Parts: sequence; C-alpha cells; structure tokens
Amino acid sequence: MATIGWYGPLINLSEASSHIGHFVQLLVFIHKTIPVQYKSSGGGKVIRTDIHVGDDTRRYFTVSIWQKNMESNLTAGSIVLLQNVKVTQFGDVVEAKTVQQSSIQCLVDTYESIRSEGENNSMLKACHAGIATKEKLKKVIAWVLRVEPILDMRISHSSKRNQMSVNWKLPEEVKNKDCLSLVEVSKLNDSCNAYFFASIGEMFLPITSMHLHEEMMFIRSRIFSSNYENLVEDLICTGCQLCGAPLNSESGSRIEKPVPLYCGISCNRLHVVSLIYRPFLLYLWDESTYIPVVVNNKAAEMLFGNIKAASVHSSYKKQSCGQLTTKSSNVAIEDQYGPGLNFYSLWLILLRSLLQPGKNSPLKFKVKVDLTKYWEDGRFEMLSVSLPPVL
Repeated sequence: MATIGWYGPLINLSEASSHIGHFVQLLVFIHKTIPVQYKSSGGGKVIRTDIHVGDDTRRYFTVSIWQKNMESNLTAGSIVLLQNVKVTQFGDVVEAKTVQQSSIQCLVDTYESIRSEGENNSMLKACHAGIATKEKLKKVIAWVLRVEPILDMRISHSSKRNQMSVNWKLPEEVKNKDCLSLVEVSKLNDSCNAYFFASIGEMFLPITSMHLHEEMMFIRSRIFSSNYENLVEDLICTGCQLCGAPLNSESGSRIEKPVPLYCGISCNRLHVVSLIYRPFLLYLWDESTYIPVVVNNKAAEMLFGNIKAASVHSSYKKQSCGQLTTKSSNVAIEDQYGPGLNFYSLWLILLRSLLQPGKNSPLKFKVKVDLTKYWEDGRFEMLSVSLPPVL
C-alpha cells in the first residue's frame, strides 16, 4: 500500500525500511507516549516526545515528536494520522521523526471508543479523509480489536513531597533491593540502592552551551551520524575527580548541582581537580518501561571501560593536531591500558557499542534511588554497571 498524497505516500509500518530519508504518512495506534525532558531553572522542559505506535502490519514502531503543538493530540490509546514525517535509520533500527512541516490528525480519540464502537461505520463516516485513509483506518481498528494491546499508563511523578530542613541527621543504613523490572524500580516507595537488568536506549546531555542545538543533546544520533564535532568538549569538563562535581561555570549542564565549596569525599575536603566526564542522563529501558538515570564521573568511567576523561581528551587533542600517540610520554594516558593507545578512538567504539540501536543486551545496574528528588532532577543515580553472569 503506497497511495501518493500531498504529504507523501501513506505507507504500512512494515514498509518503512523502503522509505528511509523520505517523507511519508503513517496511520497508527499509539501504545504509549514518553516525554523526554530535563529540569531547568524555569521548571521541567520537554525536548521531544517519543511515541510507540503500531498498525495492522507491524505491532511496534517508534516516532520522535519534536513539535510542542502536537503534544495535545498524543494520547495513549488513540489512532492518529501523522503527515509529512521523515523515516530515519540508526544502525539497524528504522524509526521516524517529525520536522517543521509535519502535522498530526487525531482520527479516534480513545481506546475505549474503539472497543465500544467496534467495527461499525460511525467512526469511519466521521473521518473526513480520502478513501485510502479510511481503508487503512478500518484495518487498524480491526487490528486493535483483535490484539487488544495493554496500554502502559505512566505513573505521574509530578506530586510534590514535603521535605523537612535540618542541619544534621543520623546515618541511615542503606537498603539494597533486587528488582525484576523497571516498573518495579519506578514504584519503589523507599530510598535504597536498586539492582536490576536493563538496556541502554539513549544518552542525553542537557548542556547550556549556545552552540549545541537541542537535537545534538542526544548522543546516539550524533554517534551514528558521525557528527563528532565538539563531542569531547561537550562531554568532558574540568571538575573534581573524587566527587564528580564540575568546577567550571561556563557551558554547564542543567542537571548539574551548584559547585560545592568543599569535596564531600576527600579526607581533607579539598577537590582533586582534573578533567572529568560531565554529568549526563542515561535512558534505560526494558519491556515494561524506561527510567532516566543520572551518571556522574566515576560511574561514567565504569560505563566507558575504565577509560578516564583525561585520557580521552589527551588523545583527542593529539589526533586533532595530527600528532602520533605511539611515542607519547603523557602520564595521563599511560594507565592500565599501557602507553600509545588512541583512547579517543577506543572511546568512540565503546559509545557506538553501548548505544547500538536494537542490539544492546541488558546490563546489570546498581542505582541509588532518592525519593526526595524528581525523576528529571536525579531521583535515579547510577553507582555501578556490570555484565550479567554467564549461565
């Protein structure tokens, strides 16, 4: 099916891989919506909304919505017509995203109306669209009734919690909790250290630099489009090697805390100044849901194979200047890997492996859960990551 219209062809989701780089129309059922946001001084700001959709030819497909004016029509359980969306590919995964010219029409408001109306003609008659669109809508309604997908109704995390300010507190024993899914992690009602298996979906850097466009805050798209410009400068900054606090106020990240006067880890309370990985968000997912996890310097080093930020930055600078690294005497890069390695290239390979769409196997994470914080403000903080045991 490929009927040409003013907004490109109306295609089945199963045909998306044949339209990479082209504009199309998609008539789909919305399984769930995932707003990707970060906290700024003026409150939470939604950068984009990912929707998981399906039709009668493919049950699951992802579309990234970048226009705020479309948010009112993005409701789990509705059937929509997406017009002028662009089909893209990252690695082996085919997705779609909206552009400035994209638009959306809500054809069926709720899942309940689909179940109550069934396959009668009332909804089809109310749809002011062409014959091909009505035929596709009829097929999608029949598919929804046949498979009856379970909608994932996201729990609202906007309720405020009362906090008592005190200048001292007794040390509390931190509880450890083994969780079977991310839904269980998201529903924890006590602060603890949570252990769980999850896959990496996206790496997000909400940086305040003027040169960085919002779309470039998503590292996966930059890695697989070879858009490495300023990637090292965006992810690496001057900070404390122990506590992971960035110490430069220029081009900061919006999930960073105010620069602390003293280091809370150092025995003499002094910061150990070095190049560190800037705090970023790692979006973890499994079959149940997703959660955003803050990753600070020490955890980032574990994630990147124990490669320190100083090693990456040193190799990057030498490569930019055309210098050979095989005879480098720089102590910063002569660590456990031995001298002469191009840590920048190795780091890029690791990033591509971690963010490989559709191929990233679950890892075992240890995450600190702090219920006094909001989701986008660091409720979940990564402490460590490891490979699952081989059975």
